[in-house]
Amino acid sequence: MASIATNLRLSRSEQEGIRRAVGRACEELGVVWRTIVLFGSRTDPARRGGDIDLLVELDPRLPGDVYRLTQRLRIALEDEIGPQRVDLVVDDGSGAGAFPALARLGGVELWSNS
Repeated sequence: MASIATNLRLSRSEQEGIRRAVGRACEELGVVWRTIVLFGSRTDPARRGGDIDLLVELDPRLPGDVYRLTQRLRIALEDEIGPQRVDLVVDDGSGAGAFPALARLGGVELWSNS
């Protein structure tokens, strides 16, 4: 697993909480995550405010219900890091939509499960 990313506008405890939340939600639904990527304004230490933008990439060999996982992730994230504005993009590897690729381009990998 990758180490905690530095120079981001997320505390160490927030980063750890995100990893725990993703792990817990995926385990509950029998889904395996591959990477967790932070993108958007929180990747720029010079900016202020903003929500937390997360891309969670799933193992495409074990497909799951993306809608249910997104809902479960929201609950788990609030449990772990408290009430925050979080935008979630879940990529199940189906290739549907260009947004996951765009998020990866400007994002910072927080965790890898490969």
